[in-house]
Amino acid sequence: MTSNYDVVVVGAGHNSLTAAAYLAAAGMRVLVLERNEWAGGGVFTREATVPGFKHDIHSTGHMLIQANPLIAKDELGLKSRFGLVYKYPAITEATVFDDGTRILTYFDLDKTCESLAKISARDAEAYRLHVQKTKQMLPMFVTGLFAPPAPLGSFLSMLEQSRQGRDLIGIMNMSAYDIINRMFESDKIKIHFMKYSSGAMSAPEEKGTGLIFYMLVGFVHAYHGGFPVGGSGALTDALVQCIVHHGGQVRTRTDVVRVVVKGGRAVGVQTNDGEEFAASKVVIASIHPHLLDRYIAGIDADIIADAKKTQPGGYSSMNTHYALHAAPVYPALQGVEPPMMVECLLGDMENFRRDYDELRYGRLPSRAGLTCATHTNHDSSRAPPGKATLYLYHFMPYELAEGGAKRWDDIKNEVADWMLDAYRKFATNMGDGNIIARYVDSPLDYERTSASFQRGDVSGIGRYLYQFLGRRPTPELSQYAVPGIGGLYLSGPFMHPGGGVIGGGRATAVKIMADLGLDFDKTVAQQR
Repeated sequence: MTSNYDVVVVGAGHNSLTAAAYLAAAGMRVLVLERNEWAGGGVFTREATVPGFKHDIHSTGHMLIQANPLIAKDELGLKSRFGLVYKYPAITEATVFDDGTRILTYFDLDKTCESLAKISARDAEAYRLHVQKTKQMLPMFVTGLFAPPAPLGSFLSMLEQSRQGRDLIGIMNMSAYDIINRMFESDKIKIHFMKYSSGAMSAPEEKGTGLIFYMLVGFVHAYHGGFPVGGSGALTDALVQCIVHHGGQVRTRTDVVRVVVKGGRAVGVQTNDGEEFAASKVVIASIHPHLLDRYIAGIDADIIADAKKTQPGGYSSMNTHYALHAAPVYPALQGVEPPMMVECLLGDMENFRRDYDELRYGRLPSRAGLTCATHTNHDSSRAPPGKATLYLYHFMPYELAEGGAKRWDDIKNEVADWMLDAYRKFATNMGDGNIIARYVDSPLDYERTSASFQRGDVSGIGRYLYQFLGRRPTPELSQYAVPGIGGLYLSGPFMHPGGGVIGGGRATAVKIMADLGLDFDKTVAQQR
């Protein structure tokens, strides 16, 4: 081994960086290695179109991480010491329908209910009661999100002890469609919340997705979602600064091809050019379950077989980024302060449901289901003075019925044109004269960006009940440590608590520090 560290981390996604930052703060010599030119995995911002326009290439709105003590308590000083600043729009999400009507989800529950009541007073009251109920349960869920997960059986056994818990078990086994359809009467309100919950890359009618909707709306009104100033990558930048501040290193353009195992213990890594880095205590690997045997020898064959069976989400997505002369104008949102995110949807329930069938069968969508963000409405630093950016996103199949995934390279610009045409029905000033430049990422490009995004799934693997808590990604791997390989831990969107911007590496650090006999709480207290 040519270089010696306490901890070597394979992959610089935000989960791994989070784990590395806590360990560096605990006084360990930490090295993070990343094959890409940038750190952050899916949490990065760059000038993808033309100079001066900063685009969030994958993740953008940060909601669930607001509940993470990493942010909520600023445990590592990312906000107080390392420059992380959030903007918190009053409207978290707006749905604009093709007939010009709208639904506004505010952080403020009363204002949200006022918006819902314009469509259905009954549904507005049902929503209020539901949010009040779920907010009471949030502390239990929040505590479990950012620590090593409980075994699913133990969690279910605890829930069985109360009526409320038994009800929750039923909800966990239902679909978001089941719950939403039962709760509301208006198709538009149903579509609004079904689309929101399907952002977890599972169709609303998939059984086991009920908990996503059930708890998500509680989070929306308990933790104010926002954008980092300067772009989603500002979170990554703050984590890197934290690691470096504590004596660690983050190296990009360094492709790890093997975890070195000796005597049943991970002792370092090797790169594609033959360079080796020793780890005296821990190797953290952001390696997808499907790929473990490519990088690590000696893992039990049954563990590898189960890891390869983990199931990705039901579909992928396509993202297009625009540099604009002027921000998009939505007639349906005139007189409303700019939302964080905008959904552009058709108000037809039957066709909305059929859209997910098209994804299931590898067909390109035929109707608009767009998710949009104009970050420059909230953060002028992301574009030159007076200019604007647009983040325009649509669910897509990874494996196309005709031509498979490899066909994306041939058709992605054509599909991006279709997305733009569909968007023009909702925004009035999106003619060619307003567009300076465009950048397109297909589901196949997602997979190329990060090996954690197998089959274009930015959540790593699907958020299904059988891949939840102590079963994510598998029961044997759920506690982050790899059985039979001492000192080897996993981190990434495929681990608990899941994909998205959550800061899940905190739980990895909690586990590692416990195994090493280090006091996590004392380490955090010393950072204040």
